[in-house]
Amino acid sequence: MKTVEDIEILFPSSLEEALAGQAHEKTRGRPLAGGTDLMVQWASGTAPIPERAVSLGGLNELKGIRETARGIEIGALTTHAELRSSPLIREKLPALAAAAATIGGRQIQNRGTIAGNVANASPAGDLAPTLLITDGSVTIASAAGRREVPLTRLYLDYRKLDLRPDELIVSFALPPLPAGARESFRKLGPRAAQAISKVMAAARWRVEKGAVASLALALGSVAPVPVRLFELEKWIVGRRLDAALLDEVERRASAEVRPIDDIRSTAAYRKWVAGRLARALLEQ
Repeated sequence: MKTVEDIEILFPSSLEEALAGQAHEKTRGRPLAGGTDLMVQWASGTAPIPERAVSLGGLNELKGIRETARGIEIGALTTHAELRSSPLIREKLPALAAAAATIGGRQIQNRGTIAGNVANASPAGDLAPTLLITDGSVTIASAAGRREVPLTRLYLDYRKLDLRPDELIVSFALPPLPAGARESFRKLGPRAAQAISKVMAAARWRVEKGAVASLALALGSVAPVPVRLFELEKWIVGRRLDAALLDEVERRASAEVRPIDDIRSTAAYRKWVAGRLARALLEQ
C-alpha cells in the first residue's frame, strides 16, 4: 500500500523551474507549501496520495509582504505567523491578521501559508472571508504567462478553484482598509483554540452620519464555497445603523446562506450562527 514516504518530492530552485515542470503532465507534481493540510489528508486517506509533489518552500519569489500601488501584496508562501505579526497587515488588513492568529497552534501558523489555505479550497478555510471582503485579486502563473483573478471569482465549487493543474498561485493584491472604515473577523468553533470553524465571518464597513455608507460581508462554512452576501450589502447602504437595522441584518444574513449538515454542525445551527455573527460584526 502506498504511503506518504513513497511520494517523489521535487525541489525546484526557482519559480521558472517549478512552472516548467508543471507545464507537462509527466513532470507535474502536487504543489506543496507548508503541508499542514495536505500531509494530514494524505496520511489519513481523505485525499489520494500523489506519485509526485513539488516542494515550493525554497522559492523566495513567492515570499514577502509589501505595499504597492496595487495595495498590499502578499507572496503565496507568506505564513500565518507572518500575517499575524506583520505591522503592515495588522494596520491595513486587521481582519486578515486576526484570522491568521486563529489557525491551529503556533507550529501550524509557522508552517501554513496563505496560498496553501486558499488552494485547499475548503469552505472552512479561515482566511477566505477576510480576503473576499477586500475585493482583491490573486496572481496565478504558468509557463505560458500570468493572469489576475478577482478573489470573488476564484472559488468555483466545493474544493474547486479557477486554477489549472499547470498553474501556481504567486501572490495576492489586497486593497487596504480605506480611511474611516472598519473591519473585523469572527470565528465559531467547537473550542477556543486549534478548532476547525463551524462558521466564520468577516466584514469591512464604513458609517457616515449614523448610516451605513458601504459594507462588504463574507462568510465561510455556510455553502460549498466561501461567500459574499452581495444582496445584503446592496440593501444596507444608506440605512441608519440602529437596533432595528441589526435585527434585519441578522435575519437577512441567515436567509442568504445555504449550509449543510456535517460532522461539525447542523445546517439549522449554521444558519442561525451566520445571522448572529453578521450582527455582531456591525455591533462593534
